[in-house]
Amino acid sequence: MRVIEFICVVLFLHIGYEVTMGQRPGSNKPIRSSSGERYPMPLFDMNRANDLPYVADRVATVHRLLLNANQAPPSLKRDSTILRLYNYLGALYRETNGHKDSCLYYGKLMAAYALEHKNVEFEVKGLFQQSLYYRNIKLNTEEALRLNLKAYKIIENADHDPQVFWRICYNLGDLYLSVKEYDNALNYYQQADVLIKEGTGLSMASTDAYITSIWQGMAIIYTQKKNYALAESYFLKAIDNLKYISIRASHANIYDDYSAHLQSQERYTEAIGYGKKAEEIWLELKKQENLSTSRSNLALYYLAINNLDSAYQYASLAVRSPSPSLNAIQSGQQALYKIELKRGNWKASLLHFEKYIAIRDSLDKKFNAEAFYKIQSRFDLERVELNNKQAKELQEKEVLTMRQQNEFDKLKTATEKRRFLDQVTSEKLKRQIEIQALREQATKDRISTYEDKAKQEELINSLKIKELEQEKILESRSRNVLGIGLLFAMLLGFMLLWYNRKLRANNRELKAKNQIIEDVTQRVHSTEIAALRAQMNPHFIFNCLNSIQYFTAKNDSESASNYLSKFSKLIRLVLENSRSEKVSLQNELETLRLYIEMEAMRFQNKLSYQLNVASDIEQEYIQIPPLLLQPFVENAIWHGLMHKEEGGTIKVDVIQKNNTLIQVVVTDDGIGRQKAAEFKSKTATKNKSFGMKVTAERIELINQLYKTATEVKIIDLKNEAGFASGTRVIVEIPI
Repeated sequence: MRVIEFICVVLFLHIGYEVTMGQRPGSNKPIRSSSGERYPMPLFDMNRANDLPYVADRVATVHRLLLNANQAPPSLKRDSTILRLYNYLGALYRETNGHKDSCLYYGKLMAAYALEHKNVEFEVKGLFQQSLYYRNIKLNTEEALRLNLKAYKIIENADHDPQVFWRICYNLGDLYLSVKEYDNALNYYQQADVLIKEGTGLSMASTDAYITSIWQGMAIIYTQKKNYALAESYFLKAIDNLKYISIRASHANIYDDYSAHLQSQERYTEAIGYGKKAEEIWLELKKQENLSTSRSNLALYYLAINNLDSAYQYASLAVRSPSPSLNAIQSGQQALYKIELKRGNWKASLLHFEKYIAIRDSLDKKFNAEAFYKIQSRFDLERVELNNKQAKELQEKEVLTMRQQNEFDKLKTATEKRRFLDQVTSEKLKRQIEIQALREQATKDRISTYEDKAKQEELINSLKIKELEQEKILESRSRNVLGIGLLFAMLLGFMLLWYNRKLRANNRELKAKNQIIEDVTQRVHSTEIAALRAQMNPHFIFNCLNSIQYFTAKNDSESASNYLSKFSKLIRLVLENSRSEKVSLQNELETLRLYIEMEAMRFQNKLSYQLNVASDIEQEYIQIPPLLLQPFVENAIWHGLMHKEEGGTIKVDVIQKNNTLIQVVVTDDGIGRQKAAEFKSKTATKNKSFGMKVTAERIELINQLYKTATEVKIIDLKNEAGFASGTRVIVEIPI
């Protein structure tokens, strides 16, 4: 909504007309001093508002006229002239790029001078100037509203001029529209619409501009009230009346507002047509801030009809504008985030989403501050009225306080809810990116594993064939030597010597080939371990996602958000660990801690744990295979504690027995293995043994590859009565 920009233009046209004519509205005579001297007032061309020499010439002319008027003998005509000159200067400074604070100065000067000389008309106009300064320059709507209400009371209690009274109603309608108090805004607009028919004292062009602006404001209000038929009629009347208005910016404002009206009814094709008309005018006028707003709106219209290319083009132009508005940047980033989301570009979507949230939060802070101020101001006014009435004072004040707190709470709740939804959306996008990366990495690992195995098998077969051929050659040579040994003894000695040397050379060659075979075998084992580790990670993630699905099904959004946060940290650790054959003990224990905390949240805190590490262990320097301990803890939870109604405790103790061995003891106070076996055939937990199976295979291959002796011992714990009281798993890992 940009009705206020339209108002400023027509107000200045009005002021320029009045001061130029120098008489009450409707008069055609220039101002004269008491001595008969004329005061010709310069007209002001709004299209040259940025032309500094032109503006300076008008300012100098008015100051010269003001000096002459002050030197004239006191009279009503002199006072009227001075007030009109103050009015002209205030409007000029407000509408140009000069000293805008001078607008407030001349507004106050005019109001004080008018009050002193009992001129109600210009006292009200002085309040107008001040209200426009606070509304347009300081963006303080509440102060502008207070000044206009003061003017309304002054003119209402006086023998007022209807040509001034309609203007107050018009200003109040616009101000209430800007703070979204639509009923009050509509009431004052309707009063202005009736009063303006009694005459404005303005030119026909200025009157048409005011009437068009009133229709535009009423159309916006009816759109917000979802009375689209009535809003449509007022918009069409305003658009038809544009042929009488020469200011192009007014056309663009109405086109923008009408396109928003069409968009609210999902009439996107028509909205795009009027949006492009506005864009063309702003481009012609070089109004970058307004242009960026029109383009961000067009991006959202194109997005609504799924024209992603055009939506992307307009959103990019909006955010890259030389001087974009904050609302345009917010809408543009929102459009880009949704476009990339539809295209499946998760990283780009997340980037634009974070930018959208950042700019929206900055606007929310300003909006909330204004909203709190408005609520406080409104209830302060109501308290004043109660004091004046002196009726049921204490009880009514308590009711007002409760209402005020209720509105504050609504603002806070809405803000917190939106922040939570933003966090959930961000986590979803991050999870999509991580899952996509995980799938791609798993696919690459499988392809690489299969290719390596094929090459290794081909090399081993080739070496075996060569070895068999060599053996056949040796056998053939041995038979030839034995056949001719008796006949050629001397030759045999020579040949034996030569053969011995050749045999040694062949033996060296065979040893080298055997070493190659051993190296290839070791690589095969390493590849098999990598393949098992690649299987382990999807299994581990699958179990975590099952927990998230179970927890989210309970509709506990706050805990779900915490759960997603822990899961994102855990998945990053898993991805980092999966790339290495070994990780630090500190890293492995951090992964284990996050997993247990997630399961504890899933069991609604029925699960407690203790993670004890001996003080003499240097966790960051000890290296162990990744995800080696988690399956034992998982097995203890699902098989030992899952069926225990009162929950239980997992205890993990890490000690270093000597310089080459650490011992990890996982103890639970669950139902024991025998009881778990009875449940296994009856429940879904029969599928939970996959991690233990893969871990056992990994340990076996690690022992073969590194010539180590990693051992796992499982001990069934029993109480004094001989009943099962839990399970203890001892894992001894060489370091």
